[in-house]
Amino acid sequence: MMEFKNEELIEREMEIAEYLVQDFSLNHIAETTGINKKLVMVHIRNMMKKLNAENMSTLIKVLKEKLNHL
Repeated sequence: MMEFKNEELIEREMEIAEYLVQDFSLNHIAETTGINKKLVMVHIRNMMKKLNAENMSTLIKVLKEKLNHL
């Protein structure tokens, strides 16, 4: 089980998280949020650090658990 750091996700990260758990592509997330793909990746890397996720599949699993408990 992953443990969350004390840092909370910022609003933009939460928005991207919701798209990730719905299996949207990075290009689709970028288009939908109005930011470029590189910035989407920056937010994803930040979420991975905050949530101690080693890879994208772990991140998505952790995000699904986190979003289900909100």
